[in-house]
Amino acid sequence: MSWCLALPSAVFAALLLAGGAAALRSGRVVPWQRGHVHRIRLFGGAEPAMGSALALQASTALLHDRGTDSTVRLIGLGCLLVGLALLVVSQRPSPER
Repeated sequence: MSWCLALPSAVFAALLLAGGAAALRSGRVVPWQRGHVHRIRLFGGAEPAMGSALALQASTALLHDRGTDSTVRLIGLGCLLVGLALLVVSQRPSPER
């Protein structure tokens, strides 16, 4: 990954981490997501997972070892899939409702 892709990925990862911390701590969600999110705690867990995945993908620009690079990308892909699964589940209504 080149630096022109790594820098925006790192910035977006920081925004996702901050949004996830806000959702977990105060229960607030960004305005364009408020109508879709039913489970705020799961949504707050999904954002840091996806943010850490983007941070791992951005950190591969610093790595020069091919084996380590592919391992970090595989871990980042796993974090991204976990974050996407949490995001999908958070947009479903709770079974208690």
